[in-house]
Amino acid sequence: MNDYSTAIFALVAITGALTAGVIFILKQPSDLPAVKHQRH
Repeated sequence: MNDYSTAIFALVAITGALTAGVIFILKQPSDLPAVKHQRH
């Protein structure tokens, strides 16, 4: 059962890292005028 716990923990960690990366990319300033106007 310990092997399953390690696999589940690794899956959660990878999912969290991917989610954080997507959020980081989406928070970057974009070239869209509406987003630029909203950020200033």
